[in-house]
Amino acid sequence: MLANGLCLFVLWRAFRPLFDETLPVEASGRAWALDSSGAGPVDGPEDGSIDERALRRASPAGALSITLSSAPEPRTRDRALEEHVRELIGEALENARKRSKGKVGPSNVHVAVHVREAGRGGEVVALDSERVMRPASNLKLFTTAAALCSLGEDWNFVTRFESAAPIEAGVLKGDLVVRAGGDPLFDPLGRGKIDFFFTKLARHLKNAGIESVSGALVLDEGDFLEPGPGPAWPPSNQYWTEYCALSGGFSANAGCLTALVRPDKGFEGADIDIEPRWHGLRPKFSVNTIARGKLDLRVQARNGELLVAGAIPRGVSEYEVRFAAPDPVELFGSAALGALRSQGVKIAGGVRRERNAPAGRELARIATPLTDLLQPINTDSNNACADQVFLALGHARGGAGTREGGARATRAALERLRIPVEGFAQVDGSGLSRDDRVSAGMITALVDAVLRMNPKVAHAYVDSLAVGGATGTLEKRGLDEHVRAKTGFIAGTSALSGLVDTKAGRTLVFSILVEYPNFDGLNSNCWKPMQDSICKLLSGWDSN
Repeated sequence: MLANGLCLFVLWRAFRPLFDETLPVEASGRAWALDSSGAGPVDGPEDGSIDERALRRASPAGALSITLSSAPEPRTRDRALEEHVRELIGEALENARKRSKGKVGPSNVHVAVHVREAGRGGEVVALDSERVMRPASNLKLFTTAAALCSLGEDWNFVTRFESAAPIEAGVLKGDLVVRAGGDPLFDPLGRGKIDFFFTKLARHLKNAGIESVSGALVLDEGDFLEPGPGPAWPPSNQYWTEYCALSGGFSANAGCLTALVRPDKGFEGADIDIEPRWHGLRPKFSVNTIARGKLDLRVQARNGELLVAGAIPRGVSEYEVRFAAPDPVELFGSAALGALRSQGVKIAGGVRRERNAPAGRELARIATPLTDLLQPINTDSNNACADQVFLALGHARGGAGTREGGARATRAALERLRIPVEGFAQVDGSGLSRDDRVSAGMITALVDAVLRMNPKVAHAYVDSLAVGGATGTLEKRGLDEHVRAKTGFIAGTSALSGLVDTKAGRTLVFSILVEYPNFDGLNSNCWKPMQDSICKLLSGWDSN
């Protein structure tokens, strides 16, 4: 059913289950579109108007109270607490054995747990915590920490527009060159719209005297990699999904298309809006409005066509779905060309991709704060945004905007933070690859090290995490606001790492990693409840 990039959506929005990640492998082949929140503007308004995007991205959750221990001696392991953790692990393993009818159990499951007190040496709980394991989306903790450490909390993605051609009577007599900066151009609350990224850009071009361009919009990808699937990604029949969206030197809407489908009250087809509006694909829409029945929408973007087909019940007000575009660079080019044209800047020569285009003077730029991407990455677990940060980090600090460059820059950041790196392996920024490796001890050391950095960095990092029972991938978990954490899930891997406020006023840093034979339902019924129970146990910890 999913072959050739074809997607089937069969449930109404109100009844969608919330998976802990944007990788719904446990859905037995079905896909789910998750709502997301966070992110902010490219540039603030210059006219003193209210920045609505800044207001929208304000965190709805209360702040976690972070207490860094000032005790001079390292913390010793709490054996009683550790034994309680073992019991919870044992219960989860027995549950998994029963659910799998003996196929999954203690003999083929690895559970690693590490807990330390924030700001204090030593450890509170250490169970197999040095084993390197697949982190799934817990790898995003490393990507964002390395970016903050290496680039700084005030760093911006910068996409430069420049040219060496003269300007005569409002016409740029040559090409307008765009230098790649790795910006995903993403607003998680924008429902795919990205026009605002180009509004100020068009104004700057006009202020420079440009009403039209006689040449092409040249997309210079520089040292960024050619967009393509990462090593050890899910199989190709999942490449259409949002969580497998590609990354590169240029992107738009985080490499995705967003379809908004509304039923027609007269039962004549359906209303379909696609964002970004200018996507460069030939639309092929065939959606029927039905009196009753199941929502059944198929979406596809490949071979130059954009397909939205199926049926939508009359009682559904609207349905929104995101899915991967064939090429993020081409999507950016089409979106930029159309948005500039709508703002009165026409480009006669269309779009051309090129590397190492001739240098020219800067005419305008799009600048997006790194911090605007932290919540989409760590709260909502957006894979493409994480991979864009990873590539941009490689471009800025690792020698090239490639996976190898990003890995070099991350490892250098870890060494500066004095994080043990033996066994650490990173091939993407998101954790989607099954080749990524970390240990629970590395994760707690990383988070603890970031908490010790300057307060602005520490708060940006902590505020980017999902809040138990309130936001992102923890919204539907059995946790409360005393927990801020990053979830992680790919087939056969489950993870939860972050911070817990205890009743004694301490802050614990924890990591729980699970590797197991892939078996449907175990993450939801065994590992997530186990992780939540461990967090609740830690919240009640009161050891001196």
